[in-house]
Amino acid sequence: MSRAETQWDKADISYRNYLDYIDTKKDKFELTLIDLLFVRNFKGGNASINEGGSSVNKKLARYSELLREIDSKLGTKTLQELAREELTWLKDKARSFVCLTLDDETAIDGFKVGNASALLHFFFPELVPILDRRVLNGACIEAKLTKEGQVIDIEKYYPALVQNFYDHLRNHPSKSLRDYDRECFVKPIRGHKE
Repeated sequence: MSRAETQWDKADISYRNYLDYIDTKKDKFELTLIDLLFVRNFKGGNASINEGGSSVNKKLARYSELLREIDSKLGTKTLQELAREELTWLKDKARSFVCLTLDDETAIDGFKVGNASALLHFFFPELVPILDRRVLNGACIEAKLTKEGQVIDIEKYYPALVQNFYDHLRNHPSKSLRDYDRECFVKPIRGHKE
């Protein structure tokens, strides 16, 4: 088993824990610091949320608003069920959602674009993929990288990733979004030994 497969399997426990937590929430889309901690636990790494709870909760109101907007328009649809106009709208909203992490009024110290895409995914697990360097690589989306291998301006690749997943799932109707996400995540990174 590769390192990426082991990482995926371990993260899957955190993935299921957060989905279970969302199911118990009175107001599903009312985000709090606790939601960010679940996402942080799932994503791993060494980033921490470095702001107080009241500040974070205030900023999260805009994130909650966008989640409700997506739910209102697309509800329980799956990505492959979307009409072209809906897909275009979703790509714009997904990018807007992750860009909240870059806006001075809604940026949360320690909560970055990849975390925001994971948060969005948890609320719409059959609609939006998680924006991640490994997934971009596995989906064969060429991205500009730093010397350390991190994606530069990763948010600009989100519409392309959503489109890639849409096309793939339309061509492979028996596959779930999560299946394709895993397939992309565990592919060896081009030019790196795993």
